[in-house]
Amino acid sequence: MRNRRFLIPVMVLIAALAVLMFGRSSIFPAVAASPPKPKLVIIIVIDQFRNDYLDRFRPYFVDRGFNLLLSGARFTTCRYDYAVTATGPGHATLFTGAYPNLHGIIENEWFDRSLRRPVNCVEDPDTKIVDNDKGPTDRLGASPHYLMNTTLGDEMRLASGFQSKVVGISLKDRAAILPGGHTANAAYWYQASSGRFVSSTYYMQALPSWVAGFNAQAPAKEYCGKDWQALPETPGAKGELFWQFKPEGGEPCPDQRFLEWVNSTPFMNELELKFALAAIRNEHLGQGPATDLLAISLSVNDYIGHDFGPYSLQVADLTLRTDRALADFFAGVDHTVGLSNVWMALSGDHGVAPTPQFVREHHLGFGGFNAGPLEHTIEAALVQQFGEQRLAQSIGIPYVDLDQDALKRRQIPAERAEAIVAQAALRVPGVQAAFTRTELVNGNSAQDPLFRKALNSFETSRSGDVFLILKPFAVPSGSDTDTTHGSPWNYDAQVPLVFWGTAFTPGTYSDPVQPVDLAPTFAAALGLDQPSGAQGRPLSQALHLK
Repeated sequence: MRNRRFLIPVMVLIAALAVLMFGRSSIFPAVAASPPKPKLVIIIVIDQFRNDYLDRFRPYFVDRGFNLLLSGARFTTCRYDYAVTATGPGHATLFTGAYPNLHGIIENEWFDRSLRRPVNCVEDPDTKIVDNDKGPTDRLGASPHYLMNTTLGDEMRLASGFQSKVVGISLKDRAAILPGGHTANAAYWYQASSGRFVSSTYYMQALPSWVAGFNAQAPAKEYCGKDWQALPETPGAKGELFWQFKPEGGEPCPDQRFLEWVNSTPFMNELELKFALAAIRNEHLGQGPATDLLAISLSVNDYIGHDFGPYSLQVADLTLRTDRALADFFAGVDHTVGLSNVWMALSGDHGVAPTPQFVREHHLGFGGFNAGPLEHTIEAALVQQFGEQRLAQSIGIPYVDLDQDALKRRQIPAERAEAIVAQAALRVPGVQAAFTRTELVNGNSAQDPLFRKALNSFETSRSGDVFLILKPFAVPSGSDTDTTHGSPWNYDAQVPLVFWGTAFTPGTYSDPVQPVDLAPTFAAALGLDQPSGAQGRPLSQALHLK
């Protein structure tokens, strides 16, 4: 009887638990499990890649290139909300989630008041170039020491006790260095003069044997004898021969002339992505105890885009070739790590304006902008007001830098000199806006959209004294047939933003977003702290996380 009395409550308890377990879905809403963390995150930045390229050329893409990424979460209205759309600021912005007013990379180079000369955004006198497996050279190296915030890669390294590996690869030093941040394991960039990938003593004292081996094979040699001829699929090109290298009698290949030639052809994307696959294999990315990060910046799109403009046959062919090179790269990643273990993103560091000739032919706006009248007008205004002594150390777009020591000696208030420069600049045809340092520091015109963009590009210790913005389609290029970028207008500011992998809900999103949202979105998906200066937000509408 005692056993029976004891058994009855036990059976009641078991029945109650069964009801709770099997009826749980009717009592509590189901909570979806977060996707497992990836073994590898790959972020691809294409230099000078406009968002519209993904639509204009999509009918000609292969299945597993851009189309693989576009099967993920694509944001079609992603724009930089700052005024200086360039390579250094763009890469720093994407990976810190901040704008230059916080991360400090205000331009590719800026005038340093203390040194009284321009400085490159990654130059570092305390480092040397490393181009072999024996030791450093005597050439000036590079590092992220000018970068003021942490990056996504830094946060991955910190959170994992430095078990995550972070590697940056590009043809350009700044595009390899800035994405990785301060704690990256390595940054590799291409030295066109030698046809080799190099690094800096900031990361290593000698190249790893696999990099030295890759270089020893003279990777550009594969393209000796190849012409840059349009693909049959390139719309409107009809198989046109764009560029051919003509060796001189007995000239070996690849020699210096050939390396200069191939450095401005689409073949460079193939070469760079082959190096990236070699890095995955030899650095054992995606094989460790924590999630790794590989940042790849494809630079040759910028070189070719400058030469021919966004509506050229050359850029059309380059985009299709980039698509096919990415398809081969993704196949290699799948074979090495498994795409099911990878999260990816695609974006651009900036767009580009049409060529001045295209602007004029289609009545779009101002056309080519010559900086000569700007310099003359500003110098003349300063002389008229203050006398013959030169008061401007540097005059350009976007900044005019005044000689602060000369102003102090002459007892000229800086605010007055700034105002004279701004007033003079606004008289120059093609100049849209001129904001003084005093205005930017005080935030005098915060409701003006152009002022806000200038403010996001303005860092008090590095920026100049007057911030100039040109009119839409005023293109400060070297000729009518080439072009550039650097403005706040949408042709320069709008870029792709695409996420791919199990953490992201596939679809096309038209919500206005910004490139500063990329790093915060990955940080949220990976369960990390946001980078130290992040101003962007996680794009929760595209996240599977619960």
